[in-house]
Amino acid sequence: MTTFTKQLLQIPSVDKDVLLEAWVFEPLGTGPFPLVVAGHGMTVIKDAGLHAFGERWATEGNYASIIFDYRYFGGSGGTPRNLVSLPKQREDYEAVLRWARLQPERFMNTRIVLMGSALSGLTVSQLAQDDPGLAGVMAHSPMLDGYGTAMSLGFNPRLIFWGCVDRLRGLLGLEPLFIKAIGHPSEFAFLNTPSSYPGFVAMFSQGDTPFSSAPNLINAGVLFEIMNARPGRKLSDARCPVLVVATKDDDIIPAAIAAQIAKSAPEKVTLVEVSGGHFDIMEGGQSFSANIKAQLDFLQRVR
Repeated sequence: MTTFTKQLLQIPSVDKDVLLEAWVFEPLGTGPFPLVVAGHGMTVIKDAGLHAFGERWATEGNYASIIFDYRYFGGSGGTPRNLVSLPKQREDYEAVLRWARLQPERFMNTRIVLMGSALSGLTVSQLAQDDPGLAGVMAHSPMLDGYGTAMSLGFNPRLIFWGCVDRLRGLLGLEPLFIKAIGHPSEFAFLNTPSSYPGFVAMFSQGDTPFSSAPNLINAGVLFEIMNARPGRKLSDARCPVLVVATKDDDIIPAAIAAQIAKSAPEKVTLVEVSGGHFDIMEGGQSFSANIKAQLDFLQRVR
């Protein structure tokens, strides 16, 4: 028996005539409901594993949720396709928040929680400091310190070279330079740790598009945006409680970074460390149950 509803919607972005495709999950019953607003990770899409979270938030937490694709990805509009931009992803979160806040009959404006996955941890942790209207922020396997994460992965002169070329092309008004986003350890790619490629394959297998058919591209210059983003270091200034779920054996974003950040902001950040690697917090991973339990507990705490 289905105990939730799921609706596919188009939400206006800040760009004229460019829409954000979103799933809206709602529990059965009469609203308004508390709400989770969730964006995906780096070059993932909502269809790659996020359905399971919307379903559990609705059925076990009695929360509605809006899970959306950023511009340039998935079912959302915008060109060039596959462009990763932290400022634009923040604009997309804010566009969804504006849309939701205009519907008080469906969603409780005072009980909105943001959710971030991996790279989007940078965006939601910054919004935790900037948006006074949030009830909470959650992030799993999150990047909270872009510079610290990049340094942990080691110096990559080839990636830096192509990042510089991409930035120069932007200054000249040329199209972005795209490189392979996810590769095996022996390949040149933006991410090529041992867990990266199989992790993306597993996530995409939960949707309609296998990873082998995904574009698997990223603009090289976003490396410098990421390295300049370190919002987790200021989470003591967060205006709401923050939940961080980190995996102990993450080979992309070291758990030690999250631990250090949580230690520096104990009054704001709740850290839950779970077993496994970066992708084990997703459905099918060894720590999905521990991750969703931590999220549901947090959602009840801030409700």
